[in-house]
Amino acid sequence: MKKKLSNEELITFCGQMALILKSGISSLEGIYIMEDGDVQTEGREILKEIREELEMCGMLYPAMKKTGVFPEYALHMTEIGEQTGRLDETMEALAAYYQREEEILDEVKSAVTYPVAMLGMLLVIVAVLFIKVMPVFEQVYIQLGQEMTGVARQLLNIGGWMRQSAIVLVVLAVVILIIVFFVIFYKKARIEFISKIQTIGFMKKIAWKRARTRFASGMAMALKSGLDMDESLSLSEKLTDYEPLKMKIQQCQEQMKEGETFPKALKEAHIFDGMQERLMIIGYETGAVDEVMEQAADLYQKQLQDQIQKMIAVLEPTLVGILCVIVGIILLSVMLPLVGIMAGIG
Repeated sequence: MKKKLSNEELITFCGQMALILKSGISSLEGIYIMEDGDVQTEGREILKEIREELEMCGMLYPAMKKTGVFPEYALHMTEIGEQTGRLDETMEALAAYYQREEEILDEVKSAVTYPVAMLGMLLVIVAVLFIKVMPVFEQVYIQLGQEMTGVARQLLNIGGWMRQSAIVLVVLAVVILIIVFFVIFYKKARIEFISKIQTIGFMKKIAWKRARTRFASGMAMALKSGLDMDESLSLSEKLTDYEPLKMKIQQCQEQMKEGETFPKALKEAHIFDGMQERLMIIGYETGAVDEVMEQAADLYQKQLQDQIQKMIAVLEPTLVGILCVIVGIILLSVMLPLVGIMAGIG
């Protein structure tokens, strides 16, 4: 099975196709231009396969489908764009959609990577204190004819256990690093991880903003591609991987089947908050729902970025504070008895 194109590759392809089609150049001529300009062998092969199929059938959708590297969503939207005669707008909307997806992915990576890196540094510093620093203090005590007792002795024993179990701890650290690597860089692992952590209290707000961003972005693209409201909702519901929002979208669809207008159903389902609900009414009445959805996606993405930055801003001093407390406990447990011994000698 061929590897699917990354978001960055999809952004490049869709963005170039949108520019070509808006310039009045046909899909086939555009693929020729892109093929001549692509220096990567793999990319050139994909474009060649698209070109050959385009020459036979004259349609971009089956040509893209034959390569096996485009996601179903991009293929479905391309098919709709060709059927409605709005392929240039569809490609432009796809480029914007995958650009937003890539930005959301970067934000999620940042939210996961930075705390893990900070926690890793904290554990390394504590391990060095236990394994390297505590034995030095033990030698000082021995030279003074004393032994460590109480908390200091317990910490020294922990350090001794860590030295004896060094191989096991190193293997465990490598396993954890591999798991973190998979979570960050592999899509299936990342989706599974996100689905687990988004039920945690402080992660719920981030999960909601991420889901609303994807929903609004998907709706904007579907509407710009010529789909009606029901089809756009169905497509956006399939894109949503956050179960609470998926249920609200289904509730919205049910209410629309019962005769409610889209803004009313959207409000009853509580998919958006107050300001966006009011803007949606205006957009619906003026026929600009796609533009309002685009604005909503931009707004929720900005809120998502702010939420992640706030989380990191709180997490950083918290981890530093924890490190300071641990280091303080270790030093006090050693230094206070040592000061007493030195005073006795004096």
